[in-house]
Amino acid sequence: MNIRSLSLTLTAVVGITFAAAVYGAGASSEGLVPLHSWNLDELYLKPDADLAKYRKIAIDPVQVVFRKDWNRDFVDPHASVRRLSADDERRIAEDAAADMARALAEAFQARGYEVVSAPGPGVLRLTSSVTDLYVNAAEELQTGGTTKSFSKDAGAATLVLDVRDGASGLLLGHVVDRRTVRETKGTQLRDVIRTSQISNNFWLDQTFRQWAGDCIKEFEVARKS
Repeated sequence: MNIRSLSLTLTAVVGITFAAAVYGAGASSEGLVPLHSWNLDELYLKPDADLAKYRKIAIDPVQVVFRKDWNRDFVDPHASVRRLSADDERRIAEDAAADMARALAEAFQARGYEVVSAPGPGVLRLTSSVTDLYVNAAEELQTGGTTKSFSKDAGAATLVLDVRDGASGLLLGHVVDRRTVRETKGTQLRDVIRTSQISNNFWLDQTFRQWAGDCIKEFEVARKS
């Protein structure tokens, strides 16, 4: 199946923040229990779920939600940086949604899962979202490429994944993970990195891929146990 042919319809909403406490309460109310994870901030799984019987996945459209203060707090001492337009925001959201769906598909395919177009018996239904998304200094979009931007990281986001039985809709797993994209650890001026639309897309995609890989690893551990 061509991964790019997956339906990537998204809803981009500005100004909504999902609290981890709300996620945790919802997961517990549906019979999930919290588990320790070295790779993920919050991991919940249904204790009696037989994950070994699933070898197919269906990926729901990815939701992208920007952090409420993003695109509002740029420093502009010389009036050389403009706020992003609605079209700019939509393009960033569409790129993030496509990258997330592709990362999940490729991570599960690498572990032997088949990607199908619709949920059903024997199918894991994956519903993911990118919330509190903050993208640093998308310089080409802000200035038309006339300035160069530098920062300590490329951005940040909270990544959420719900895993359900494709036939019944029963919630089997829930993940909440907060990640900084391409963060540098140094404190000197030389430690900052140039951030552009191209580099931000690359590092955000790499973050999604790493996160998707961490998710499938945790599910495989649960499946074996």
